[in-house]
Amino acid sequence: MELMGKRALVTGAGSDGIGRAVVRALADAGARVAIHHLGQADSATALAEEVAAPDVRHCVLEGDFGDPDQARRVVRVACTAMGGLDIVVHCAATLARVPFLEIDDAEWDRVHAVNLRGAFAIGQESARAMVNNPDGGRIIFVSSVNQDNPTMHLVHYVSSKGGVRMLARSMAMELAEHGVTVNLIAPGTVETDLNRIALADTAFRQSKLDMIPMKRIATPAEVAGAALYFAGPTAGYVTGTTITVDGGLTL
Repeated sequence: MELMGKRALVTGAGSDGIGRAVVRALADAGARVAIHHLGQADSATALAEEVAAPDVRHCVLEGDFGDPDQARRVVRVACTAMGGLDIVVHCAATLARVPFLEIDDAEWDRVHAVNLRGAFAIGQESARAMVNNPDGGRIIFVSSVNQDNPTMHLVHYVSSKGGVRMLARSMAMELAEHGVTVNLIAPGTVETDLNRIALADTAFRQSKLDMIPMKRIATPAEVAGAALYFAGPTAGYVTGTTITVDGGLTL
């Protein structure tokens, strides 16, 4: 229970994916967790009831991070509800596979608004809440191996994740003096609601497996393990870095 008493916010936890697994991991380690979702109130509420101790009131929040005001509101409400924030794990993102020549301005803007500007708003508002904490805080961005590696039909997504990587590293430099660490998790192919339809295509799934030395697709819980490390006491001197969870894909 190394996170006993810590106050955490996890974004993008309404769907069956990495955010949900992170909520469970943090709660199992003793943290109180505020749960963000977008249009999945029943699922998020059920998750809150699953992980809440009888004497702990969990906070379920909705917000579209394409709107920075909503992103900032989610952080502020979570902070007020729990009396502060010690850990923020930002998992919320959007993805659509579109050939480069077919991406229109609206599609480009939406992906960057959610994935990059949303990350900026969440990160900045979280940092503002943490800089006055005696023990600082932990900000963790769930990015992607695509923060460094291009892939077909995801130019808008890949560029947004590259931006998140530089956002996190720059934040880490400025926030280090306040005891706030900022790190990234770069998952490879993970079985989540975000890509479940694509992975249901046998040929597409096999194309992914062919590139992974471990010859299997990750579970969300395996990614959550990296978040648990970054959030815990043994990572207090780690900032501005990435843990890649990809079964060897980037090799």
